[in-house]
Amino acid sequence: MKKLLVFPIFLLFVTSGFAQKWKPVHIDDSVQVSLPGEFTKKDTLGQILFNSESSFGEIMITKQPDNSISTPDIEKVKHLKIYYDDFIKRIKTSSNGIVSDERDTVIGKLQVKDFKLEIDSGSGKQYRMIRILHENSSTYTFQFLYKAIHEEYAKGESDTFFNSITIPPSAAVSTQFTDPENTTGKAPVNDSRIYLIIGAVVVIVLIIVIIILRKRRKRY
Repeated sequence: MKKLLVFPIFLLFVTSGFAQKWKPVHIDDSVQVSLPGEFTKKDTLGQILFNSESSFGEIMITKQPDNSISTPDIEKVKHLKIYYDDFIKRIKTSSNGIVSDERDTVIGKLQVKDFKLEIDSGSGKQYRMIRILHENSSTYTFQFLYKAIHEEYAKGESDTFFNSITIPPSAAVSTQFTDPENTTGKAPVNDSRIYLIIGAVVVIVLIIVIIILRKRRKRY
């Protein structure tokens, strides 16, 4: 009889998980999301962190204001995409995780970047579905974390979370660009540009060396 009760109890647990009520929460005047049940909010040196738990995962939202030490100039969409790519590289390096499912997408008119991060801490794989949004002089990071064993049931909650992210209709791509006083004053540089610059320097050095060698030969 006990064995027969296991399956109905499991179904009840799953059903109650999907029936969890999600409530709209304002991150600020620019961004709103829906979170399941209770949540915590912390403000540390200007960085705001929201944390909430769903039935099969955990939600983390961070808002990091632009600053003149680390935020590059973002004046064009291509700068924004380079900034997002660099952001992903830093997350990958710091977590030693595997990045997959990268894609550029939009919320309304705003450019965002989605990707999946796989981390194995030794006690089982954990996945993080992440969305990056730069808007209104801040970088927002939306994360849905879940364990591999919960992947089948966590997908519905993850979709509910990311689909709930909304921004004002008036927000445009131009509102994603930075204010000069809040940045380093330099545009973000991708790896290809770095290699081109290095290549150009090498070519210039070689030309100078060749000119010097020719002058020496003429002397002799």
